Amino acid sequence: MALSLRRISATILALVFPLVASAGCSSTSSRVDSDGLAEDSVIDATVMVGEGLGVRIERDPGAWPVQLRPARAIVLPDGVLRADVGADLGVDDRPGMTRSLYRAQLVELWKEMDVLNFGSPSAGNYSGNLELLEPGDDEVIQILHLQRDGRDWTIVRRFEIPEDASPRDASTFDVEDPRMRSAMRRLAALAWAWDVPPDDSIRFPERYDFGPDPWSRYREDESSKESS
Repeated sequence: MALSLRRISATILALVFPLVASAGCSSTSSRVDSDGLAEDSVIDATVMVGEGLGVRIERDPGAWPVQLRPARAIVLPDGVLRADVGADLGVDDRPGMTRSLYRAQLVELWKEMDVLNFGSPSAGNYSGNLELLEPGDDEVIQILHLQRDGRDWTIVRRFEIPEDASPRDASTFDVEDPRMRSAMRRLAALAWAWDVPPDDSIRFPERYDFGPDPWSRYREDESSKESS
């Protein structure tokens, strides 16, 4: 009898354990909608340049393509895009909000990441501390950190632009990974950043929104009395 009970217990454990194990694994992944967009999807991009190259870029920013200028961009799961530009930006900085993307734009952006073969963990090539990355004097470091369906991975590209290289010569940028170039330019475009930087000398008037007029209904009452 005791032997039969042990066999029954072993059989029950053999049936139950795979179900418990599979439930534990599924808890680490996020919900994926019918359009393939995971609820935890994040795209985090950083471009850092060395001090010498940074001086050259500041001297003539319009001569350098946007994906090589120091910048940060973060696309959050709800479509909020945070972005900023500047040599002092690091991988741990959180820029201010630039805009909110429509869901269709989010879906399309992730499709583009998939086409570039950046949309899965197998694309990751860096597992160290990103804060320890420092560009050389004439070096560019492009960082793309992605999160999706409970997984995250980092893609790093780094290359040098020689001091005597001219930004007007297209061959200067042959050292750049074309796939990373496409990804960075796409994010820059969504953040309204282009190869031609904005003219900082133009000062636009500040317009303040104080909300709806609390006295409008009384004005409407007065106008109706006068018309009668």
